Amino acid sequence: MRTLQTFLALSCALLASPALAYEETGFDLSVHYGADKYDSLGLKSGIGGLKGSALLEGTSTHVGATAIYRGGLLELGVIGEIGRPGQDGSTTLLGALAGVGFGTGLRLELLGELGAHRYGDLLKDARVLTRSKSEVWLVSAGLRPGLSMRFGPDGMLIVGVWAFARWDVTSENVQVTLASGNATYKLGGSQFGGSLRLGVAL
Repeated sequence: MRTLQTFLALSCALLASPALAYEETGFDLSVHYGADKYDSLGLKSGIGGLKGSALLEGTSTHVGATAIYRGGLLELGVIGEIGRPGQDGSTTLLGALAGVGFGTGLRLELLGELGAHRYGDLLKDARVLTRSKSEVWLVSAGLRPGLSMRFGPDGMLIVGVWAFARWDVTSENVQVTLASGNATYKLGGSQFGGSLRLGVAL
């Protein structure tokens, strides 16, 4: 019990310290680029045989931007992101961000994410003769912790990193016709990754 009380007291002191309690308000505008991995499309029933990019397998890249309002500890923002740019099976995310941020020169952000997740060019493969859908929008939710350094005049320049985990909370079944028969694939799963971040604080 004494250990728990000590831990809570230290946590409160840290959160109340000037180094972590960032009381100013403002906007952060930033872009990010990084790598990720999907687990979002798999055979539900029928005949398999599709591999590689048609099934969103392997590591890919993404590019995006965020606009975040800082109101003391509270942070609210929006995010737009394109996944697998220039590849088959591209994705798009449009979402809202909310959470908390701590620190001035070194800033820790713990954000939640809720958005609309688009999958395009679904199951694009020479072996797929027909598809019931070529794109799908799903609802997704996720977590986005970040760490950034702020420097320059008035701490205006932002250099940092994002990590994220994202899960689709809805799913879609996609029917396809192959030369060997019919199959149904279930779209909807998870995505994990990390990004480098550059921006400005206003």
